[in-house]
Amino acid sequence: MHSKITILGAGLTGLTLAYLLQQQGFDFQILEAKKCVGGRLNTKLSGNHIPIDLGAAWLWDYNPNLKQLLNQLNLTIYPQEMGDKVWYQPHASADFQIMQMPPQQQVSYRINGGSTNLALSIAATLDKKQIHLNTVVESIEYVNHTYTIKTDQGIFTSDYVVSCIPPAVVANSISFDPQLPVDYLNVARETQTWMEDSIKFGIGFKSAFWEEKGLPATTFSNAGPIAEMYDYSNLAKDRFALMGFLHPHMNDINPEDREARVIKQLESIFGEDVLDYVTYEDYAWNQDIYVNSIPENRLVPHQNNGNLILRKSLNNNTLIMAGSETSAVLPGYMEGAVNSALKAFEMLKNCI
Repeated sequence: MHSKITILGAGLTGLTLAYLLQQQGFDFQILEAKKCVGGRLNTKLSGNHIPIDLGAAWLWDYNPNLKQLLNQLNLTIYPQEMGDKVWYQPHASADFQIMQMPPQQQVSYRINGGSTNLALSIAATLDKKQIHLNTVVESIEYVNHTYTIKTDQGIFTSDYVVSCIPPAVVANSISFDPQLPVDYLNVARETQTWMEDSIKFGIGFKSAFWEEKGLPATTFSNAGPIAEMYDYSNLAKDRFALMGFLHPHMNDINPEDREARVIKQLESIFGEDVLDYVTYEDYAWNQDIYVNSIPENRLVPHQNNGNLILRKSLNNNTLIMAGSETSAVLPGYMEGAVNSALKAFEMLKNCI
């Protein structure tokens, strides 16, 4: 299968780039290893049908490109409720205490319907035949101005390739001929993929009992298992949930034990009302090989994110490196992903 442009990865960068190319009538295809689009936009519908974001969740007023994209797709956003008080546990031997929440410097917003709603809305503007899911790229060869892309689903060819896969995954999982430059590989392998060490969880409830009791939902703990937590009830206020991050050491614990420990900790805060939960969801990103290709390689958060080397274009600008971690603006975040897509689009327009 041949296309003028092949996009690697149907995360937010890849989908946004496809959206821009579609508007200008360019010929392209997307190769995505997973069974669905979205990448780190990972919204799970809990048992009470509330969308819980187990991946990217928030955006801010300083995200103009992302907000413009949402506006074009007629997707609404709304403020994340924080409250003026917070539960805080300074260390394991201390009890949780309610403290005053400092004023927010920036309002955090959520996408109505969950972040995956953005991915699905973009995908809905594309021809389904342009998106090849469950297609793992194994090797890429460049000969006579043509790319031959070998995957577990067959061979694809292309004149241009835009990689929207996290740099570390590219460096560790795909072989290139000719080989990628050594300086790129060295930096890419030491580039932290945002979310790769994170475990996010969400718990659905029949009611917002914490509100009924006048208790805060926002929680921070230095001990765990919960590191931070927020009210994640929906915009209509007819579905109720709590969502947050677990401490990284919970990566070493199986999902059933994680659930038990989270519920136990919440019971110590809220009492027995917590036990009447509808569903528990969590996602350990370090176990996702398309996000974290070498789980034992622990990197500092945002390490090398935005490094200029990661934005290289190779083979006379026919191989373009993109993706959120490569962005010069807010690398690792949704705004970084959209910004990277815009830069790749401009480069393609100037080359083709």
